[in-house]
Amino acid sequence: MDDQKRLHIISTALEVFYKYGYKRVSMNDISQAAGISRAGLYLFFKSKEEIFNSAILFNGDNLIEEIQKGLPQSGTPKEKIFYAFEVWAINIFDQALYSAEIREITDSSYEFAREALDLSYQKFELILAALIQEHFERHEKREGLDPHQLAYLLTSALRGFKIVAKNSSELQQLIEQLVEVILAP
Repeated sequence: MDDQKRLHIISTALEVFYKYGYKRVSMNDISQAAGISRAGLYLFFKSKEEIFNSAILFNGDNLIEEIQKGLPQSGTPKEKIFYAFEVWAINIFDQALYSAEIREITDSSYEFAREALDLSYQKFELILAALIQEHFERHEKREGLDPHQLAYLLTSALRGFKIVAKNSSELQQLIEQLVEVILAP
């Protein structure tokens, strides 16, 4: 029961953060949205930052789950990598560009939930590394960096691409070009 209640609070808090941003949300807002008392909320979480960290992990885990469900239908390892990036970053990118609240969540996640964000990216990197390894097994494996290092390069570049890309089409193009370079024999 406590796990269900905790999960309910986290998912509700994520919705509240998306609606109002990080800074404008209080523990009272989260407790009201979750339908529990503020004192009850403090039984599960000590602070807004703790809830935010949990919400970032929850969101990342949901994206990972969506990626894993869609991978079997995606074809080649390269197509699977592109699919993974679509789910992870491209599909929501335009919305994030034009939503001050989502931009604030992104900025706040680096400030208040860095460990949670990094952990979510590490989970994404594991998927990418497996897909890169699968590609290398089907094609001539090149010498040099291993799939885990290449996955880390991809996610690190993604973080920079999100800063410079003007829209989701440009973000997708940047990712596709980098993936082509990484997977080239």
